[in-house]
Amino acid sequence: MSLGLTKTTRRIASVKSTQKITKAMEMVATVKVKRFRKAYDESLDYIAGLQKIMAKLFAYDHETKTHYAKENEGDLPVLYILITSDLGLCAAYNSNLYKFVEEHVNPDKDILVVAGEKGASHYLASHEFAHLNTDYKAYPASLEPRLINQACKDIKDAFNQKKVRKVVLISTKYVNSLSFVPEMTQLLPLQLEDQKEPDEAYCPPLFEPDARRFIHVLLPQYLGGMLYFKAIESQLSEQASRRTAMDNANDNADELLNKLTIEYNKARQGAITQEITEVVSGSVNA
Repeated sequence: MSLGLTKTTRRIASVKSTQKITKAMEMVATVKVKRFRKAYDESLDYIAGLQKIMAKLFAYDHETKTHYAKENEGDLPVLYILITSDLGLCAAYNSNLYKFVEEHVNPDKDILVVAGEKGASHYLASHEFAHLNTDYKAYPASLEPRLINQACKDIKDAFNQKKVRKVVLISTKYVNSLSFVPEMTQLLPLQLEDQKEPDEAYCPPLFEPDARRFIHVLLPQYLGGMLYFKAIESQLSEQASRRTAMDNANDNADELLNKLTIEYNKARQGAITQEITEVVSGSVNA
């Protein structure tokens, strides 16, 4: 009986120790959710305005028709950029991305650029992709302008040199604090729908010198803005997912502690009853 008490006591101590960690991680994740939600809200209006401008430019690029509006021809691979997390304990955040990649990306032909330590470790260990690039694994956590500018340059060069058919970004879309889904965003060629104004039919906007030059000037800013915005959205989804996972872990720990406490009390009561029985039996025999 004493062995059962000791074992239960150790389990209770272990659960309480683990719960301290999960509660601390939940608090940290909650603070980060607030920070990234603020950055996400601030970036949302900016990227929406930038997309509107780019859509307008492509809609009125009648004469030159820049090559950034159509896919490269030929049997070329697709360049996919995947944003994963740097840390674990964020529920199904990464596994959902891995399943999404498995459904949409050809591992033998397409190029996969992985951003995030967890994703880089996963695909380096699996040897699943013939063309894997992990040079930007530090990008989601650091958000350094140098890394973003270099990524934009590499994306443009790969597309301009016709090494890839198109460039697609795979990230996590933030729906709400409990819901996050993987999504694909095509970076190149651009696919933006222009919302025409009522008066544009008889008075279209004028671009000087022309829309194509504006497209080439603004394209690096657009690509950088999209990479930054999607990284912020992914970070927000990751922290919200981790907060939910830690909250569930705390609830499970409380439930387990209640069961262990009942088990401990039963074992303790049994031990006391046994001792009383032994004392009574000894006195009777004496």
